[in-house]
Amino acid sequence: MLLIAQLAAGTLIAAGLWIGMGLPVIAAVALGLVAAFGFQPMLIGIEFLMAAAVSDAPAQGRVGPLGWLRAWLGECVAAARTFSVVQPFLSGRALASAHTDCATTHLPVLLVHGYFCNRAMWRPLAARLAQSGHVVDAVNLEPSFAPIDDYVAQIDAGVRRLQAATGAPRVALIGHSMGGLAIRAWLRASGDEAMACVVTLGTPHAGTLHADFGRAANVQQMRRNSAWLQSLAASEPADRLRRFTVIRSWQDNIVAPQGPQTLHGARTVSFTGIGHVRLVYDRKVARAALDALQAAARDAT
Repeated sequence: MLLIAQLAAGTLIAAGLWIGMGLPVIAAVALGLVAAFGFQPMLIGIEFLMAAAVSDAPAQGRVGPLGWLRAWLGECVAAARTFSVVQPFLSGRALASAHTDCATTHLPVLLVHGYFCNRAMWRPLAARLAQSGHVVDAVNLEPSFAPIDDYVAQIDAGVRRLQAATGAPRVALIGHSMGGLAIRAWLRASGDEAMACVVTLGTPHAGTLHADFGRAANVQQMRRNSAWLQSLAASEPADRLRRFTVIRSWQDNIVAPQGPQTLHGARTVSFTGIGHVRLVYDRKVARAALDALQAAARDAT
């Protein structure tokens, strides 16, 4: 959808430059494409500037201007890959997954995406999980702008599918961004019986500055210290959160500031120089998630 919109916008701009201003066709097309495809990197740059302005990173989490620039470049690539290629064209394809008999030694994993995304963004991480022996499934959270509690039934159905396919009594869940909050909402509604562990990537556990600029129901719930977030936190027993691993980046361009983005009792793993969407693709982040799954499997034996 985004790719089509970018191409349409580029075409309209090019036509306007050619017809309205008399530019040569090649120049008009080039400028039209630059304008259409340059909007997303510009928007990501603004997000990074906002995140940097409220950054509360400790000394070990700080990077200089070059580090922020590298994070921006990596996020531009990850965002283009996700929103212009993977999600519009690969959402219907199956994710990589190990054979169901691997569930006897490896936790099955349900992947829960974040705001305005779909299950296709998990393809690289799903492949890494499958190579390590995990049976993998993912959900599509729909509709995109619903209250977060509306996604509970979809997550519950995904967990039950994995249990039925593998015979495993408990499932690990990995959530990116809003997906981590949706998992917490599912646990509030369903309890802990089916949950082996939870890993969250870039989840706004304490809300984010950027949510102040959105009007969708789920975005409003992700505002800093929203009533919904406070109610969710108040409902959680401490022993549940000890089974959480919170993975975050001090240079997250969407979730800011980062200092509060953890959970009391959870294990927190912090990275530097990684943007919000790129967390899903980064190999070091994948390794940290796999380590959390392995630790949970050991604790269960």
